[in-house]
Amino acid sequence: MSWTLDKVILSPDSARLFRREELPRRGALFAEIGFGNGDFLVNLASARRDALCVGIEVSLTSLLKAARKVLRGGIDNVKLLNGDGSFLLREFFLPETVEGVFVNFPCPWPKKRHSKRRLINSLFADNLAGALKIGGFFELASDEKWFVDEARGCLLENGALEVEEIQHHLGGPIGTKYEQKWISLGKSIYRLRATKVSFFRTTSIVDWEEVTLDINKEMPKGWRMGKLGFMTNKTGGDDRFKWTFKDAFFGDDETGLLQVITADDGFQQKFYVRVIPRENSVLIKLDDASTVYRTPAVKESFKALAEEIGKL
Repeated sequence: MSWTLDKVILSPDSARLFRREELPRRGALFAEIGFGNGDFLVNLASARRDALCVGIEVSLTSLLKAARKVLRGGIDNVKLLNGDGSFLLREFFLPETVEGVFVNFPCPWPKKRHSKRRLINSLFADNLAGALKIGGFFELASDEKWFVDEARGCLLENGALEVEEIQHHLGGPIGTKYEQKWISLGKSIYRLRATKVSFFRTTSIVDWEEVTLDINKEMPKGWRMGKLGFMTNKTGGDDRFKWTFKDAFFGDDETGLLQVITADDGFQQKFYVRVIPRENSVLIKLDDASTVYRTPAVKESFKALAEEIGKL
């Protein structure tokens, strides 16, 4: 079954094609952020066969489990994305096209030092408002009242969203594993709903048109591939877009491989750049085993690597 997983899971490259060719032709669009074992998403897609249901999840384990569940069920209206929900909500969907967004029992990250990891903040509220169509809705379910209170405050910061009062202990029409668990333990469930009532758009930073990142750099005098090791732990960028060069590896064929980590508005990507010597130049290209969203930090990391090679 593994070879068919790409029918459900969209890599950055396949997401680019799907976004351009398929997304504009789809009817109703729903998204679930943090779908866990995939039960809610599968049930939603089964109930709304007319709609495209997109799941966004940071856990690769959950991604694979849900993909297999979708394939076994013969469900053809689900696509899965791996990454940060807030970022992909803004970047993957066309502006003001999503009918509904669900977040079910996300990790609340209760410790103060982990507060930046919480999904719902003012940036999330803006990205949500930018993705939803007017009349589109957002639903949050959690067993932590303080978390829902905080989320409500964040959503209220965006004037395009009409935020309802928190509802207590109401079972949803489509349940989740965690909902059933908490109810069986006698815990309270809190629900929050918001509706988009006026125009609001955000600005995408992913370059969905650019395909290649390759750079051909004139080979410096005295160039040796071993010099690539001097690049490790170099960093650059600004508050929004950052890159770091990590470990360097060298092949018997005189090629080099450099691990790169980028962050765009907190959205992190890890990938490898291959450095290939030619007769009078050095080719810098994305390794064939890597796939990335073409963000500002990714593109800047390639330019920075080319500049640094010129100095070595």
